Amino acid sequence: MLRGPRLNYLFRLSLDLALLTITFWCAEQWLLASTTQLDIAVCTWMIVLSGLIWYLCARAFHFYTSITLFTYSQELTIFIRLLLTHLLVQVFLLVLILDDFTKYRTLIFLYNGLLLLVIPLYKYLYRVVAAYVRNQYKYVRKILVVGSSDLSPTLYRSGILINNLRYQLVGFVGEPPANALGSTYLGTVAQLQEILTMHAIDEVFLALPSHQTEEINLVIDYCEQAQVQVNVINDFNRLGAGALKLTSYAGLPVVGLRYFPLDDAENRIFKRAFDIVFSLAVLVLFLSWITPLLALLIKLNSRGPVFFRQDRWGINNKKIVCYKFRTMIHNGHHSNEPFRQAARQDDRVTALGRLLRKTSLDELPQFFNVLRGDMSVVGPRPHPIPLSLESKDVVQHYMMRHLVKPGITGWAQVNGSRGEIQSPLQMSRRVAFDLWYIENWSFWLDCQIIFQTIVNLIKGDERAY
Repeated sequence: MLRGPRLNYLFRLSLDLALLTITFWCAEQWLLASTTQLDIAVCTWMIVLSGLIWYLCARAFHFYTSITLFTYSQELTIFIRLLLTHLLVQVFLLVLILDDFTKYRTLIFLYNGLLLLVIPLYKYLYRVVAAYVRNQYKYVRKILVVGSSDLSPTLYRSGILINNLRYQLVGFVGEPPANALGSTYLGTVAQLQEILTMHAIDEVFLALPSHQTEEINLVIDYCEQAQVQVNVINDFNRLGAGALKLTSYAGLPVVGLRYFPLDDAENRIFKRAFDIVFSLAVLVLFLSWITPLLALLIKLNSRGPVFFRQDRWGINNKKIVCYKFRTMIHNGHHSNEPFRQAARQDDRVTALGRLLRKTSLDELPQFFNVLRGDMSVVGPRPHPIPLSLESKDVVQHYMMRHLVKPGITGWAQVNGSRGEIQSPLQMSRRVAFDLWYIENWSFWLDCQIIFQTIVNLIKGDERAY
């Protein structure tokens, strides 16, 4: 009997194949209405061939992995790769099979063009409906971590609490926290039985050291009595959860505790080439005409320079000058004044500045930083130096975010970690996202982040102020 993930897989595949058929039929009818001569029998087996290619490519790209494991932008990134492969394979086979491919060329490109428009909309609506069903039936699992409140940053980096997994972290149980990061601390292991009853926990993640046998057995007993599922986290130590890399030194196998894709020179060169091409495109197509317009508006709105300059830390803690369109009153930061983060309803922000910050247009001059090599299009956001000095001794692994170039946008920003930092816990969460990005970098991940940034700009971000 089909159930669970397998049923969901077949349901989504069936919907997509039906949508492919409808889209192909619409493209076919459109061309037939314009007196284009098409063989209906050929068109029939063309859609069958298209469905087969789609299915095989979707399996290769894991397109039908549960949507709770992917954000919408991740799903669309995979979709674009899938659609391009689908188109190329389809054209290749039809050129080999058909005697007169040019007769059907317009149909193929129109069909795939319509898919590019229809599928993203359909996938978005599917997620809306799926989210409604999940909320109606309360398909959100509450989890409790038994171990240490210091696991919070590592949990975010592990993927348990990101990527739309539908887990809600209720809190931590174990030894009392030593610092402010333990704001979700609920009590000791001895209090676990009462905590399970009060919070209606669905799953417990057990992350106690292996030598604490008595406490481990106690946790398992409590969970079994409360009929709560127990998951054992094997290793959440201070070394983090980065990927391991096996290398050899003088014939001896050596395991590196962390491996970053951008450690490879080829990846760095590829990322730099993409930064240059993308930045030049933005400068030529967008900044070339909007910069004079915004410069005029900024001058008319308030006295002061058009651009705001601020020292920040770049790769390897090297100081860089970060450029933005000025959004605050001139001399909002005096050299002898203490550093102040931009806050909601900040009285230093001008009327035009609020619009620029809300739409993130103030960040556009940083594409000049990208061309200079100080920054990348995607990467951890550079923080003002006073904020970095304040955080580096409080937030674990904070300085590791400077192992790569800072970015105009980043994984933390598209996951909601932007705006004012009000506590070490918020900064720890942001750093966790940044380190996950560094450890999992790929070209397609950069494309996904850029796409999600554009989506967020269109939808609006309440933390953009």
